[in-house]
Amino acid sequence: MAPGPTIALVPARDFRTAKRRLASVLSEEARDGLGRWMLGRVLDALEGAAGIGRVAVLSDAPEVLALAGGRGAEGIRCPARDLNADLEAGRAWALRRGAGAVLVVPADLPFLRAGDVERILAAGRETGCAVLAPSPDGGTNGLLLRPAGVLPFAFGPGSFARHWASAGGRGLRAVRIESPGFGLDVDHPADLAALAPLAQGGAPLPADLAGAART
Repeated sequence: MAPGPTIALVPARDFRTAKRRLASVLSEEARDGLGRWMLGRVLDALEGAAGIGRVAVLSDAPEVLALAGGRGAEGIRCPARDLNADLEAGRAWALRRGAGAVLVVPADLPFLRAGDVERILAAGRETGCAVLAPSPDGGTNGLLLRPAGVLPFAFGPGSFARHWASAGGRGLRAVRIESPGFGLDVDHPADLAALAPLAQGGAPLPADLAGAART
């Protein structure tokens, strides 16, 4: 029997209240624009990647779910009190739809491209049950599980080491990949400067964000 599809799960918080650590340099309206723009870029990458069957955005925010639906993704309402609990709900939804694998991708990866997504999918097919893309601060910016239920979610500070150890403790093959699009998430004011090359490369930034990205 052929394996089921890979379903992508994208947890996303309310656009206006997310990214509070950017409040010193961005207004609430600018953070709203940033959140919409980054989620749009993540959805672009997932929609353009060969091998993704469906995309589900997990959020408690109506505007996030509306954006997802407008882009053809599934919007799944989750309470947003615990990321891992929300992801478990997303995984259950995916398994009910026959998922052979799940790919967790945060909503704040502005450099993500379809090629990055295809690279992590290929690593899962070729080498591993669990494929992890680390964030610079020790988190997990991409997690592919094949089969979909093979490992519990352990997101939060230091999650890369927890996911890695959890795979090893279960005797599962885990693979680490380094891919440019998974390498930058936007959490701190210093991260905004890294967005400037996107504008120079023809990907216009939201108006309220352009000045901050140049500083």
